[in-house]
Amino acid sequence: MVNTGLNYRTFGDSKLLTGMIFRELKIIAKTCLVTRNIYRILTIILLSGMPAVYKAVQADNLPELGEAATQYLNSQQEEDIGQQFLRELLGQENYVSDPELRDYLNQLGRKIGLNAGLRGITLHFNLLQENELNAFAVPGGYITFNTGLLLTTETESELASVVGHEIAHLSQRHLPRMVAKAQAAKLPTTAAIIASILLGGQAGVAGVTLASANVISNQLAYTREFEREADAIGMKLLADSGFDPKAMADFFNKLQRFSAVSSKDVPEFLRTHPLSYTRIAESESRQSAYPATSHNSSFEFLLAKAKIRAIYWGRAEEAIGILKEEVAKEQGVEKDASQYGLAIATTRLRDYTAAKEMIMPLVIKYPETPAIQIALAEISKQSGATEDAVEIYQKLVEQHPEKTYIKYYYLDTLIEHGDALAAKKIARHQLRRTPDEFRLYRSLARANVELDNLVEAHQADAEYLAAIGRYRAAIASLKLALRDNADNSQYLSQSIESRITSLERLAADVKQRQDQG
Repeated sequence: MVNTGLNYRTFGDSKLLTGMIFRELKIIAKTCLVTRNIYRILTIILLSGMPAVYKAVQADNLPELGEAATQYLNSQQEEDIGQQFLRELLGQENYVSDPELRDYLNQLGRKIGLNAGLRGITLHFNLLQENELNAFAVPGGYITFNTGLLLTTETESELASVVGHEIAHLSQRHLPRMVAKAQAAKLPTTAAIIASILLGGQAGVAGVTLASANVISNQLAYTREFEREADAIGMKLLADSGFDPKAMADFFNKLQRFSAVSSKDVPEFLRTHPLSYTRIAESESRQSAYPATSHNSSFEFLLAKAKIRAIYWGRAEEAIGILKEEVAKEQGVEKDASQYGLAIATTRLRDYTAAKEMIMPLVIKYPETPAIQIALAEISKQSGATEDAVEIYQKLVEQHPEKTYIKYYYLDTLIEHGDALAAKKIARHQLRRTPDEFRLYRSLARANVELDNLVEAHQADAEYLAAIGRYRAAIASLKLALRDNADNSQYLSQSIESRITSLERLAADVKQRQDQG
């Protein structure tokens, strides 16, 4: 057992504390077999949150819990942590950038979040291509799901139960409260405890073991307290949002069965959200307080699952086999959703004729459903009929101007069709309206390359890279823009140099924090 013997009163400055906590995090990460990518993400979170953590360690008098949570990690600091996390997440190879799937998750999450009293937190939902069953929330409103979890949910209410649970962790500010709890106990190994808390769940509990046996029971109890609180609030959110409250207990039971089948392959969700028979029983008892609700899963939910099955789970041949079985045995909208997925999986095999035959009956049956029309457009584009695809997307944009995600598909199709100028105009217009849609910079960069506007292409590329925290790469792109400024525009050069200076400051700040470790 490792015991550093560190006492929070011995820390004279934040740099020393940063280094100590960083070393603790390295030990915990290795002990808990945390993957390299996740360890990297956790490192960014830890370093970006250090001013708040240092403040927590310095404090001698603990205020009331709610006040303590705000004192140690305020809303702005939580948002900073979340943005750093998102930037790292976007750099992962298994990040799912599919605009349609992200839009579905965000629409579902915001519907539930309306009832959560989030006090200014804006929810952002992301998806990772992982068969592991897991979901997790990061301060600032960032919630991530694995594709495996979505495929495991049988109903939209089950998925909503996980969404509600994760939103509850954010609305109740569990991470700041865990920092406050650790400080309240005046633990002698504060650095190890805070690093463990940032790892979260069972990994955090395992990390605490490295500090002292006395901490284990306290941290376990507090983790379970938060899980029960998230369950209770999550179930209320389910009911308030029109979903079936008993879906939470149903999903818990399903996860428990997974665990019972193989103790060596416990779902990741159970590792990060410790589940006991007591929690299941409490959920089953709690649901009796709500009136019985019958909620039919939306067509969008079924389509999202079918698309994940078709693209993000296994080989195309395997997906086709499963989807064919579902088409044969299902009825109604479930059957139609599986046929939609089958058409997409068949497109992966480049059998465009067969794919189009599968999707056309659905196109006629669901003329107002964007996902079906998008599937047809993508089949057309990939088969070389880009003019048909442009026409479909143009009509979709006109029918659904509020659905920004359709424009991503539209822009890519315009560029492939040879109309990069139109794509550039649309991208720039949309970025002025929604500057937070930084992914549009990739389309803008691509359009400028096609138009041989290399300076603007490098600038757009730099803005995308900066948005995901790759400051050095962004600076390199801007230096290429300076090099390619053939017109020698002084105003343009000054603008680019000014942006380089601001990015260099950000890059230097990140390096300094990393060097402290």
